[in-house]
Amino acid sequence: MDSRERIHRLLDLQEADRVGFVDFPWGTTIDRWEEQGLPRGVFIQEYFNMDIYGIGVDVSPKYDEITCSQSENWAIVRDRFGVKEKRWRGVDGVPLPIEPAFRNLEEFEERIEPLLDPESPIRISSTKYPFKGEIEDLITHFQEKFFVFASIFGPFEYCRHVCGGTRLLLRFMMTDKRLTRKMFKCLGRFLGAISSALADAGADCVWSWDDLGFRDGPFFSPSLYEKYLLPCHAQINRPFRKRGLPCVLHSDGNVNVLVPQLIRAGFTVLQPMEAKAGMDVVQLKERYGDRLAFIGNIDARTICTNNIELIKEEVLKKMGAAASGGGYVLCSDHSIPPDVTLHTFKAFSEMARKYGRYV
Repeated sequence: MDSRERIHRLLDLQEADRVGFVDFPWGTTIDRWEEQGLPRGVFIQEYFNMDIYGIGVDVSPKYDEITCSQSENWAIVRDRFGVKEKRWRGVDGVPLPIEPAFRNLEEFEERIEPLLDPESPIRISSTKYPFKGEIEDLITHFQEKFFVFASIFGPFEYCRHVCGGTRLLLRFMMTDKRLTRKMFKCLGRFLGAISSALADAGADCVWSWDDLGFRDGPFFSPSLYEKYLLPCHAQINRPFRKRGLPCVLHSDGNVNVLVPQLIRAGFTVLQPMEAKAGMDVVQLKERYGDRLAFIGNIDARTICTNNIELIKEEVLKKMGAAASGGGYVLCSDHSIPPDVTLHTFKAFSEMARKYGRYV
């Protein structure tokens, strides 16, 4: 059974020959691994026998990036979302937003909305986009070795970017209904069209990156999710659900209370299920295993110990329960930081094949 067939079966809640595997090392992690013997420039997904590979397109407003000032350690940049931010130089990390792209409805309509036209020739969703054939060929090429997902920003993550951070976006959601409705309506139409184009190009699923929570719960109430985000997520998922294909939500944080609504929005897979935020794939499998598949929940803190036996114990406990009857892909609960050695990650990457086989 090849990777593509394997993941299709697992995410369709069926057993395959074995559990699948995927993960997401940081750039600085790969740099460190190269110092430890990883061949330079190697194709990471192939080298570690991952089953899943993602392709995506730039859905940003596509502002020209401007470096306003810089020093040895940081730079002040106006980015492609129109946000001014402070970035570390030569170090992985989250940039510090300094100034948003807009502060009110009028500025959103002037600075952002016109750049999110699905029929702009620079967008894959446009009938005038000249390179659709190349994207279709790229997807077909990678499907020879992988299950290929279409990577796309979710609407909350997108709004967080253009607002220059979570705090201002949440303020808008609580105090400015006109602006919030306009933002999410615009993004639902735009991201839904991009998703439809990627489905037409042959992607195996859509994978929405949309961090909706922090350690103790979602950033907003279920009622606000229902009002603003559920319709957007449904628009993104609809082109793939019409084809009977899976829809993955990547969300950090604790989103337990939102799971029933996420299912209604068309999501069929949760990833990465942060253990340190209270997400537990064993409990989720018991409650929603007839409707959802799962990718992840292996505690990155345990992987960072570089203790193979502890990692094995964590994997067997969670994979053993979550993989029953299909519906599970082995992955960390976040991503792989530089604390994890090359030796450790090699051992972790082999656990799906060693311990995840279906009899």
